[in-house]
Amino acid sequence: MSLRATTRLNFRARLLLITILPLVAVSALSWLVISLQADRLVNAELATVEARILEARQAEIRNYISLAQTSIRHLYESEPGGREAAQTEVKQILHDMTFGNDGYFFVYDNEGTNLVHPRLPGLVEKNWWDLQDPNGEYVIRNLVQRAQDGGGFYRYIWNKPTTDQPAEKLGYADYLPKWGWMFGTGLYIDDIEREVAILKAQTEDNIDQTALILFAITFIAVLLVSGLLFAIRLSEERFADSKLKDLTKRIVDVQESERKRVSTELHDGISQLLVGARYSLDLAHTQAPEDGSARGLIAKSMGVLENAISEVRRISKDLRPSVLDDLGLAAAIQNLCKDFAEQTGLNVEVITKPVGKRLTEQAKTALYRVLQESLTNIAKHAEARNVSVELVVSQTDLFLVIKDDGNGLPTKLKHSLTSSSSLALQNSGLGIRNMIERVESHGGRLTLRSAKSHAEDKGTEVYVTVPLTQPYSVEVKTAA
Repeated sequence: MSLRATTRLNFRARLLLITILPLVAVSALSWLVISLQADRLVNAELATVEARILEARQAEIRNYISLAQTSIRHLYESEPGGREAAQTEVKQILHDMTFGNDGYFFVYDNEGTNLVHPRLPGLVEKNWWDLQDPNGEYVIRNLVQRAQDGGGFYRYIWNKPTTDQPAEKLGYADYLPKWGWMFGTGLYIDDIEREVAILKAQTEDNIDQTALILFAITFIAVLLVSGLLFAIRLSEERFADSKLKDLTKRIVDVQESERKRVSTELHDGISQLLVGARYSLDLAHTQAPEDGSARGLIAKSMGVLENAISEVRRISKDLRPSVLDDLGLAAAIQNLCKDFAEQTGLNVEVITKPVGKRLTEQAKTALYRVLQESLTNIAKHAEARNVSVELVVSQTDLFLVIKDDGNGLPTKLKHSLTSSSSLALQNSGLGIRNMIERVESHGGRLTLRSAKSHAEDKGTEVYVTVPLTQPYSVEVKTAA
């Protein structure tokens, strides 16, 4: 095999490796990220599901307690036939109020003596004050204490009637202070753990299927890349280089297009949804009782939502000001300078002339971004007090002039920097280079120099010239 063939083979092998290895690495990292995120999301989702089920059980228990309170209230309050007779009838009512296979009511006095237990009659008339569950919790003591504190939920381990095995139970204890009784009920919640385990198993199966799909896609991609690389000739690299250059020229246009799309989505999508939610909260606020805690919470939520709406609108405007598309460059410059003056407190003087259709939309966007970058630099570095922005249209060119009375140009940029000043351009920052590239892509020229019109040569002047696509004499009915 010739040296040339060997060199070509080695080149293709290296090209294959540097193409496939990143693909495999990205796939592996993607799977790792997906796995970690999936585990975190699964745990959060399962916790949410468990909390929701637990809330539903609590609501169900409250309904049973409310039903029992309603059933015994007249006997407890009026004690017809005397206290002993009323207590006997209340015991019978609570004894008969069973629900489901494992639902019942129980009654204990303040000393821990059981008075009612329909499922375990052997507990009745016996004292269980020192009874502990497998976790070492004093069940009866804690239930009595919870009831005396105003009533509430309590989780403990208790024998489940249908299985005759200990199981976790969510109980609720209420108190009858006149008789010194604690009565309550509860639901066994061991089935919640089983439901969560089933959901977790299903989710893990879905994650495993996703892993198989990802590995299959990676394998197919590796095969396709290998086949394509072996079919590529060296001459095609030049074609790729030319395409890369074209792509580089289009970066700014693609970036602006994406900004416009995202801005529109934020303004017309998310912003509208937030406004709709704001109106709903406003309606709920007006309908909520004035003396209730919900009114304050709704008002607080309305404030948070209002801030979110303002933030979305600000982000949308920063990405792509709608006034640039709706009213044109002159109006967009006026609006940008107004916002800049409000945010920084600087004195900003603006003079603009309508541009109309004598400049492409891409060129208008480029000039707007140049002004935006210039104002940002003034706010960060210039320490200026006054700023002037002027947009002038001649017969063949458009001029944008931005001046400030701040610190002036850095020493490394000397006193002037233009599009053709390569040495100074190398010393400039990324923002200035982007400004120059934007202007040059539309056949224009940017000059950055000390503003000699100010005292002691203080301040900076950005002077931009861009050729018009149509002469000034063309009548323009739609002002920009």
